[in-house]
Amino acid sequence: MSKLDAASERFKASLDRLEAGLHRQILRAQSAGRLESEMTALKEDRSKLAEELDQLKSEARRINELNERASETIANTIEGIREVLAE
Repeated sequence: MSKLDAASERFKASLDRLEAGLHRQILRAQSAGRLESEMTALKEDRSKLAEELDQLKSEARRINELNERASETIANTIEGIREVLAE
């Protein structure tokens, strides 16, 4: 093998390594892009879930207040009935 052939082989091997390195970089960049997209989607989901949770908490408080009022009204009614029956 001549010096030119040996240099050509080394050059070809270097190009192959360079192409492989570029391919790995491209795959990493694509993976990073997918991860960034997924992270953005997860942040949006988290925001929507937090908003929904706030709404549900508010609704639960409202229902609890209504329940307390209804319980109080029922207790007062029962007391009134007892007073009427006691007379």
